[in-house]
Amino acid sequence: MTAKYVIGVDGGTESIRAGVFDLEGTPLSFASAPYPTSFPAPGWAEQAPADWWAGLGAAVKQAVSKAGVDPSSVGAICVDTTCCTVVALDAAGQALRPALLWMDMRSAGQAARVAACGDEALAVNGAGAGPVSAEWMVPKALWLKENEPEVFEKAATICEYQDFINFHLTGRMVASVNNASIRWHYSTQRPGGWPTGMLQKLGLEALQHKWPQAVLPLGAVVGGLTEAAAAHLGLPTGLPVAQGGADADIGMIGLGVTRPGQLALLTGSSHLHLGVTDKIFHGKGIWGVYPDAILPGVHMVEGGQTSTGSAVAWFKRMVGEEGYATLDAEAAAVPPGSEGVVCLDHFQGNRTPHTDALSRGAIAGLALAHGRGHVFRALIESICYGTEHIFETMRDNGFTPASVTVAGGATRSDLWLQTHADVSNVPFILTKVADAPALGCAILAAVAAGLHPDVSSACAAMVHQDRVVMPNAERHAQYRQHYAAYKALYPALKPVFHSAAAAREAEATLATAAAAADGSRQQGVAQQQQREALHSIVSPSILSADFANLARDVKRVVEAGAEWVHVDVFDGVFVPNLTIGPPVVKSLHKNVPDAFLDCHLCTVHPENYVEELAAAGARQFTFHIEAPGIDFSCGAAAALAARARALGMLSGIALKPETPVDSILPLLGAGAVDTVLLLAVRAGFGGQKFNPAVLPKVAAVRAAFGGNIIVDGGITLDNAQSVAEAGANALVAGTTVFAGKEPPEVAVPGLVSLIASGRGSWPASAAATANGQA
Repeated sequence: MTAKYVIGVDGGTESIRAGVFDLEGTPLSFASAPYPTSFPAPGWAEQAPADWWAGLGAAVKQAVSKAGVDPSSVGAICVDTTCCTVVALDAAGQALRPALLWMDMRSAGQAARVAACGDEALAVNGAGAGPVSAEWMVPKALWLKENEPEVFEKAATICEYQDFINFHLTGRMVASVNNASIRWHYSTQRPGGWPTGMLQKLGLEALQHKWPQAVLPLGAVVGGLTEAAAAHLGLPTGLPVAQGGADADIGMIGLGVTRPGQLALLTGSSHLHLGVTDKIFHGKGIWGVYPDAILPGVHMVEGGQTSTGSAVAWFKRMVGEEGYATLDAEAAAVPPGSEGVVCLDHFQGNRTPHTDALSRGAIAGLALAHGRGHVFRALIESICYGTEHIFETMRDNGFTPASVTVAGGATRSDLWLQTHADVSNVPFILTKVADAPALGCAILAAVAAGLHPDVSSACAAMVHQDRVVMPNAERHAQYRQHYAAYKALYPALKPVFHSAAAAREAEATLATAAAAADGSRQQGVAQQQQREALHSIVSPSILSADFANLARDVKRVVEAGAEWVHVDVFDGVFVPNLTIGPPVVKSLHKNVPDAFLDCHLCTVHPENYVEELAAAGARQFTFHIEAPGIDFSCGAAAALAARARALGMLSGIALKPETPVDSILPLLGAGAVDTVLLLAVRAGFGGQKFNPAVLPKVAAVRAAFGGNIIVDGGITLDNAQSVAEAGANALVAGTTVFAGKEPPEVAVPGLVSLIASGRGSWPASAAATANGQA
């Protein structure tokens, strides 16, 4: 029978939806099958791949039945899916664990390290400025390697929902150039395509061999339905399966957005802006350009707003309206600019162009004469201003949207559409088929079946324009001054948002840590019991090493038995000395990979260095309670310590000689740090004489703390034992080890022995505390 129909399938977050289309793009039927999402921990989201497969079969069978077509008249099928939903498969293509759904944020720490690795592949992340989202492939895979190594090692393939479905349909494991380009750091412009350098920097080289090795363009034939897959779907064996991609990007094709200068605006609770360009460029405040991500020679640039429809829905709930008709009418009666009311649409942060998760929404300019119509219009205008700011950023970087094709919730409001067009001075186009992703899949299926010669021809035949909203030049001119007021809000309010976020995080972190520590005490088990017993540690400071031969000297002391290597990071402001930074840490990690790099930050803003040092290879991140960025706040210190721990480092807090111990007791009681560093000398310079006034502080800390206590400054073979007797189990000894009378091979073991002897004389109570006993 001659093929007359195609099937487009949209694998979404909550369900999978199949549609049967004719060759003119008319939908004959739709059917969907839901599947559950589990949330095993805050920020985690998982799905069972078997549920996707079961839902696909049910949805396709039902759609074909509802359409009343003969399965033999179907020419091809194509599936789009959520992106980036990551799954680990065995050699048979079966899932080894539940898939990490696109919204799963557990790999936030890994994402920060990816962003800090400095690789050229990060050009698509704001021209390297970042950030990298925890949604993306590499952070998720890195989380699996570090937290579930048995799964990572056993996995024959690590891929996406898209690839899993196509494998089970055809028996062929391939990747989509679309998914790989936009979320895997793959690039058709790079030899081999893969981000090999990035993976090497992250110690993730094995991932490249676990990815599908074939990468197909959209609409290419993956293969034919296997006999088992055909039975599962109720379709003919051998039916062509077209390569799909990410749901939103396939929606671009369903809107007919495939030519340079066009832009797809996908609206809902958020806005997604996907532009088509024939030029490759990168810039701060945008994502992409992703080369060949749509079609060969057709590249994509991306922007996004996090709170659009969700912000409007919030206001509707706040004022007690069930629908939008009344609010739309009230807002339409208010002139452009809302008579001085201006809003900031960052209710859940800003995705682009600021990329600031801490920014928040705001309503400014209110007076007693204003009503809810003013606020509602101002909210809509703020969303349109946010879109225009993204367009402006795109224009500044080389892409000018000539037209915008829009789909989703905003299309139901004439006021909203007209405001968008007026603010941006661009025509807004609406198409007849609202389900753009499913239609996009149908278009790709038609091309794979040979029913249309190429994607452009298929779009011309299957995508039909409904209407065009033209901009009003007079209102556009009015909006320019109001747009300027909108742009001024974020820089003015950013310090307020960031201060408030820091305070919330600090309070929450400290409260959580304190509750955990209190719970441990109630059970008779202290936090320290969760780690190994304390070691007797020598940490030679590289301030006394030969910097011309730094890697050689560090390697020598490590081989002599130094368990840690002390790396001082001074910014020249917090202390009057300027030393090395993260690049030297990175070099030491590369040349002496076995060295435990114990980084001590004497900096004004230690919070600015945590991700970069983690990526460089630091193993411990110690910062000062006196630093202006912390300012004696145990809450702020706990929050920063938690960030360091989340990135795989130990966290430490440091005190200058004049700082009393009680300034950090809440931090210690909460179990928020692993190490306390007590300076016995003035910070910033090596070779100073030890000040015994530090010893009572050591004893006071040991009485309250079971973790590592390290004393820094003036340590020699003559005083090491007495310092250990006071309660220290770790000593910084730069001059003694690197430039002392004895070589490191003698000095290091000698110091370790003295520390061990000193610890032997600890009172029973101190020994019990350090060994995690109540």
